[in-house]
Amino acid sequence: MAARAEVSQATAARALGGYGYVGAASRRAVLDAAQELGYRPNNVARALVSGSTRTIGLVVGDIENPFFAAAARGLADVVEEEGYTLLLANSDEDLERERRAIDVLRTQLVDGLVVAPVSGNDGDHLRVLESDNRPLVLMDRAIRGLQVDAVMVDNAGGARTAIEHLLKFGHDRIGVVSDADEISSTAERLRGYRKALRDAGIEPDPGLVSVGPSTRAGGYDAARVLLERPDRPRALFTLNNFMTAGAVRAIRDFGLRIPDDVALVAFDELEWTTLVDPPITVVAQPVAELGRAVGARLLARLRGDDSTPKRTRLRTELIVRSSCGPGG
Repeated sequence: MAARAEVSQATAARALGGYGYVGAASRRAVLDAAQELGYRPNNVARALVSGSTRTIGLVVGDIENPFFAAAARGLADVVEEEGYTLLLANSDEDLERERRAIDVLRTQLVDGLVVAPVSGNDGDHLRVLESDNRPLVLMDRAIRGLQVDAVMVDNAGGARTAIEHLLKFGHDRIGVVSDADEISSTAERLRGYRKALRDAGIEPDPGLVSVGPSTRAGGYDAARVLLERPDRPRALFTLNNFMTAGAVRAIRDFGLRIPDDVALVAFDELEWTTLVDPPITVVAQPVAELGRAVGARLLARLRGDDSTPKRTRLRTELIVRSSCGPGG
């Protein structure tokens, strides 16, 4: 490479690594030689010299979930403008897989990490990043006792508005189709649900919360448990988009109609919720904005911001359609 460009080894290394001074003519000669020879940079070696791979690791709960796809797009839009590449890993909502994904990304010498953690209680595997001097930002979810930046939405507030909306239609027995409350965003939505009921003078019935895996099948089975009850609730609140899809199918398989037999409010907005009949009232999250806010926070850390970790919450919006009754 250096011989082809007729420069010293040190000059070629600086030109390829993007560090130190290299004259314009020499840099052009080295880059032309690299292209002619099909050179591919060794990112690990370059990182040892420059201290940066210009990569960011992202670990999400489920790459099939449109929520994470939209959030990842917002994040990528921000960090790629600054020359960073996003490396994506999937935990499949499994803590051991999350640990392994983070270990792999650490070996890739990523400059920083964004994680949507599976557990709201277990963060020991993330604390090691402090000794690596790698910034970490949590996305959508938090971990109790872990003092790092986190960007989330107002889950409890969004859930309260959903339940208050159902209460306006006279529903005092509201079933919940939920994934595991080990996930912090789910736990917050359940807190909002319970608070709205108690504020209305209704003691929450634990038997009206049906839990399943965060999949369409899990949502179907969890909804089926509620719909099979002899005293089935006349209203359902679903806590994420997969649970909503499963619940809608279960309602139809039971021969029930929305909203005549079962009113429905869903947490999270997807295009299909406007295409079904009736369209579904939802608590919409600013998902792309969430990803962009995560990216901005991580970039600030990479630039040297050493301020106290922040927890940022973005507002949700209740979009009223026709799945609860006339006018809503």
